[in-house]
Amino acid sequence: MKKISLPKIGIRPVIDGRRMGVRESLKEQTMNMAKATAALLTEKLRH
Repeated sequence: MKKISLPKIGIRPVIDGRRMGVRESLKEQTMNMAKATAALLTEKLRH
């Protein structure tokens, strides 16, 4: 029996680091948004 490999979803959160302290203050929120997006796409997309 042949195993089907589905495409993987990669989410890369991007925070503009040019302003001092902005990256650090948004890191957790941005990662949570990226994880929620990956979960939504994984659940709803059909191949």
